[in-house]
Amino acid sequence: MTRLLSAAAAAVALISSSAQAQAFTCRPSAGSNEAALLTHYGVPLAFGAALPSPKLRRGEVVVALEASYLSSPAADVQRSDECFLDKAENTGLSPVLPRPRIAVGLPAGLMIEASLLPPVTVADATPFLLGVALSYATTINTKGTLYARAHGTLGYVDGPVTCSRSALQNDPTRPCFGDTPSNDRYAPNVYGGELLLDWQLRGPWSGLLGVGAVHARPRFQVNFTNRFDLRDNTRVRYDETAASVTAGVSRTLSERTAIGLVAYAVPGQTATVRVTGQWRVR
Repeated sequence: MTRLLSAAAAAVALISSSAQAQAFTCRPSAGSNEAALLTHYGVPLAFGAALPSPKLRRGEVVVALEASYLSSPAADVQRSDECFLDKAENTGLSPVLPRPRIAVGLPAGLMIEASLLPPVTVADATPFLLGVALSYATTINTKGTLYARAHGTLGYVDGPVTCSRSALQNDPTRPCFGDTPSNDRYAPNVYGGELLLDWQLRGPWSGLLGVGAVHARPRFQVNFTNRFDLRDNTRVRYDETAASVTAGVSRTLSERTAIGLVAYAVPGQTATVRVTGQWRVR
């Protein structure tokens, strides 16, 4: 009995001290797994170019539906590194990000775009994301349009990243000791600018090429309560600026409709592919 009580007391002390130690802000280094994971999803969540028609006349309105591919991080970075005990993270909450878009033509060659993704759960992820962009387009000849575009993505995605249901276990000396999955929050905070060239190809086809820069300030908030009712609320902060590239193709289907396929990437980090269908309202 004495040994049992001593072991129980030691376990409680260990969990308590661990929880207290983890109630802090972690700022991982550039080469850490946490930094790689935080920036990995900033690329597909960034409000990059996706609409096939970059130039709208004043008062024209286009609505679109975009689907972006969310690739899984490399296996060697799917484990906590500097901010927590070594453990696998549940990084594949949803493989696809659906996102509505609207674009409105403004005077002087300007166009504003916006997107609001409501808190509807897809797989294990519950997003609430706002995307905005402002661009200026100018025609360089009968076939080409050059435009500069600034964009930003705000909001968050909630889901069981640190302790998914499959990771829950009964050993109080190991992570994820509990009955309820974590409800962690990831805020991408991605801002960028890009210079793009839209070029008319043969018939209804157009091509898109661009370069730019993206500044990511991702924030991650752990939210897990174990069986001792001790809550881990570790905060992870990381900032990074990197170059971005864009390449795509679009096809006009009718006077009002078009489809597009756009690849957006940060070299050496990650990439995404966006499929978009659009309809010109007016």
